Amino acid sequence: MDNDRIWTLLGKQLSGDISPSELSELDALVDDHPEGTAFRDVSAAVWQTPIQEVADRHDSYKRIWGAVAPQLQQPRRHRPVRRLLATAAAAAVLTATWAAWHFLRPPGPALQQISSSPGGKSRVPLPDGSIVWLNSNTQLHYEKNGFGKQHREITLTGEAFFDIAQSEGIPFIIHAGKVNIRVLGTAFNVKAYSSDSAVSATLVRGKIAVSFQDKTVVLRPDEKLTVPVSRQPAVLQPKHLEKDSSGLPAEISWLNHKLTFDNNTFAELADKMNRWYGITFYFDSPGLQQLRFSGIIDTESADEALKMLQLSRPFHYRIDGKAVHISN
Repeated sequence: MDNDRIWTLLGKQLSGDISPSELSELDALVDDHPEGTAFRDVSAAVWQTPIQEVADRHDSYKRIWGAVAPQLQQPRRHRPVRRLLATAAAAAVLTATWAAWHFLRPPGPALQQISSSPGGKSRVPLPDGSIVWLNSNTQLHYEKNGFGKQHREITLTGEAFFDIAQSEGIPFIIHAGKVNIRVLGTAFNVKAYSSDSAVSATLVRGKIAVSFQDKTVVLRPDEKLTVPVSRQPAVLQPKHLEKDSSGLPAEISWLNHKLTFDNNTFAELADKMNRWYGITFYFDSPGLQQLRFSGIIDTESADEALKMLQLSRPFHYRIDGKAVHISN
């Protein structure tokens, strides 16, 4: 209903037959409408277009003007009637033009977003045949139109393991914060949580190129690159991966439902457990955050995992819903 009123008032404004109160009403309606600016732009463009031009372009305009034009040719003594008809015609043309523009305008990008909840994991097939495993609290999105045929670009926040299908001439590109990763066909892990000060890429097979600012590093299988995105690194140096008894590097142990930590501070481990269990840690003192731990959490509950940690370092804990309080 607001749309009809806006077009009526715009028609009156363009035909010079709008009162001050109606002008105030029009301004208020346009300001409150999500497409108010477009209303004004379209109306101005149509008003400046010759009538014959518009009529030739759209059959709907021909029908409108075919009905209205004869009435516009009434004798001058009927000025109020003519002004009213001009206003109605202006509103009718603007409404028809808006409908055509709304129908014919190019569609915006259709974004597909996939996410995993805190403490959850998910396996997601992509339209090009690639498979992505999302770790806890991870978001991935890409433009659906043309994915796999014209482009293969996604944006990642969090951590995911990718098994990329080969596609001749269409590289797979991941935007992970300030780091871009380009692949052709490979399996690798990317960790890029927004709360982390670094983005890491771990290559299992194939080849990937990791770019940050003006630097690019090509990784080989069983290599990992950590990029400190909060500062400008002098060099980007990959390191060789150490594998556990299962033959997998610790960086992708989460795929086997294992949380691996090696000489991590309690603060670092708390961040990992937050993603693993969906719990938040609160420390009574900074010293507790510096305690270091090594180990593997598999099927243990949060309570069981904390009891296991107490065997190597002295501390107390209290679980209150999703909050964990650590004290001396």
